[in-house]
Amino acid sequence: MYKRSLLSASIIVALTASVHAEEYSVFDEVVVSATKTEQNKTDVSSSIETVSAEDINKSLSTDLKQALDKTPGVTVTTEGRFGISGFTIRGMGGDRIKVVVDGVQQVTPFNPGGGATQAIYPNAIEVDTLQSIEINKGASSTLYGSNALGGVVVVNTKNPDDFLITDENESRFGIKSSYSSKDSQFKNTLTYALRKDDVEAILIGTYAQGNETQTYGDGEDIEGGMRGIANPADKDMNNVLGKVFYTINDEHKVGFVFERNEQNYHEDSKSENYTMTRNMGAGPAPIITYDNAETNDESLRTRYGVNYELTKVTPVFDSLRLDLNYQTTETINENYADVIDHMGFIGYNGGRTRVRNALDKTVQFDAQFGKILNLSSSEHELTYGMNVVNTHFSLDNRDVFHGNGTYKPGSTTIPDAKMTQWGAFAQDNIFLLDDRLVANLGLRYDAYKADPSTDEGFDTEHEENSNNALTGKLGAVFHFNDKLSTFAQMSQGFKAPTVKQLYYEYSSGADFTPNSSLEAEKSTSYELGLRGQNDLAKFELVGFFNKYKDFIAHEDLPEKRPGYEHFTLTNLDKVEIKGVEFSNEILLDKMFDAPTGMYSLFNIAYAEGEDKRTGESLDSVAPLTSVVGLGYDNETYNFGGLATLKMVARKTEWSSEDNIDAPGYSVFDVTAYYSPISDLTLRAGLFNAFDIKYYEYSDLTAQEESDNIQRRSQPGRNWGISVDYQF
Repeated sequence: MYKRSLLSASIIVALTASVHAEEYSVFDEVVVSATKTEQNKTDVSSSIETVSAEDINKSLSTDLKQALDKTPGVTVTTEGRFGISGFTIRGMGGDRIKVVVDGVQQVTPFNPGGGATQAIYPNAIEVDTLQSIEINKGASSTLYGSNALGGVVVVNTKNPDDFLITDENESRFGIKSSYSSKDSQFKNTLTYALRKDDVEAILIGTYAQGNETQTYGDGEDIEGGMRGIANPADKDMNNVLGKVFYTINDEHKVGFVFERNEQNYHEDSKSENYTMTRNMGAGPAPIITYDNAETNDESLRTRYGVNYELTKVTPVFDSLRLDLNYQTTETINENYADVIDHMGFIGYNGGRTRVRNALDKTVQFDAQFGKILNLSSSEHELTYGMNVVNTHFSLDNRDVFHGNGTYKPGSTTIPDAKMTQWGAFAQDNIFLLDDRLVANLGLRYDAYKADPSTDEGFDTEHEENSNNALTGKLGAVFHFNDKLSTFAQMSQGFKAPTVKQLYYEYSSGADFTPNSSLEAEKSTSYELGLRGQNDLAKFELVGFFNKYKDFIAHEDLPEKRPGYEHFTLTNLDKVEIKGVEFSNEILLDKMFDAPTGMYSLFNIAYAEGEDKRTGESLDSVAPLTSVVGLGYDNETYNFGGLATLKMVARKTEWSSEDNIDAPGYSVFDVTAYYSPISDLTLRAGLFNAFDIKYYEYSDLTAQEESDNIQRRSQPGRNWGISVDYQF
């Protein structure tokens, strides 16, 4: 059905009116992330969520969080001034979810804690450059290796043919300007694409300026930890994406890519102006006072890549693709405050800046081969290949004392380390019974090694950690007919321990002893689902059960110092997460004779998770969430809109009984577009239209009744507009 469905789509798009072409594109999606080859979504044996560039534009999304806000089973987490901190898929998040951009793995999330002075996250991604986002829900290490324990976020950037509209030589320009009231952000994106004989190229430049993301706005405007609104901040971002492809002949093609994303954030940290106290017997006594706190954060991701494609039928392969990428991700976090040391713990009074610099350098090589075998009773799409990733992660921390012009190395808590990962994989997509049965078999072997070093910021010597993993995948789709099919999949995942998990040391306020012998975390995901579609509607119902073992968790140790708790990390926990998801789209005009162009959307996701060792619930599992939408597109697709209601239930199941419950909420959004002339599109959106005060559950983890949560509220009523002109 793979070949036939793509051919059918081409014929329909070419021969029918635009309205029918749009319907077909909605109901017949092609995905890549499930098998690393183009495949009709109806032939995929697992649940894949896709967000297209058009979806991003329609929702007026300014970042990945907004782009994925209505995606069932997916939560995008944030970390204050550091922005997006990661992705949670079906209750599994953090460094257990892999993020790749054009196949290149992004930096592993790192935040050492200790007052949130430093972080590096896989968030240097500009949505205006994206062709699509695909979410693999469940263990995906058979194709993507380590960190795909709970799923993969696959981000694909735009190519020249996403803008060029003919097969001839041509040039296209585009300008998109937008404004978002929630953070007063103005953004402009310029695009230039061309085709000249055998050369295709694209250049996209984006610049944005704004302020802090607003909270609801009814909290107290005070200094200190009880501050109830967001800290004042200014931010800017610039992003450049360039690609050039040269077709040497019908068989050979080479490409080059350059990508650079820079973000700057300056915050007046009013919430960090406070006095630390300790009970000295006669009552609380001041220890250290911080005043005039402010932060300056810089984030820079740069990627250089070259790729080569060979299309030639040989006994070994029909297609070959080689990719070589060099990427650096760097964050510089400057934390300033006027310090008064009441008890002599610091030995200094005056202005101090804690400079925290994290740098991740990665070289990644990928080779992928494809081969189609036609046998008497089956067709096989073989995909196999290998990849090698060498990463050097380093920290350069220092404390600068402005009063006397001195500085000292700041504690890094972890060593610099070189990490090497390599893997080889093979899979077979098998079409049987006249394409009614599609089976997918996959197997991958991975090896990894972490090699730590010492410097003035971390002088403890540790041994290297190395291990390997073998993961497999087995899935099948059975088509009862052209309109109804069922699918099932079993897949495995693993996550190698991070440098922080292996070597983190801490001795201030408590003792933390590293464990450099940690094993990789492992997972097995099971999915069973039903899909259906016709000319009127489509739906997908899926149940999942995910098992995780060798989870890395804290373990209490005997005291090293009297009165100080002592911890380490070890492979202890076993975790289970299960749930069900349902989504559908209905063309109301076709099914119920509603006004032409009306359609509806609906999805709902429920999950529950348990730490089997402790019996406690998982804080990362989202409460019951549902989205209902009603949309309209006129027959020529130059006017339309979409109204959505997102409903989230109260979250009461936490690992700690002291954690405050996350209140349930419903948020209503409306977006609309209008194209007065060809290639010009105006868009507007009203978000949280009824001005509801609400909190996302992920922002209330570890929050107790005594905490002031006002600063964690989401924006009240806000709006956005955009103008997009392509010519």
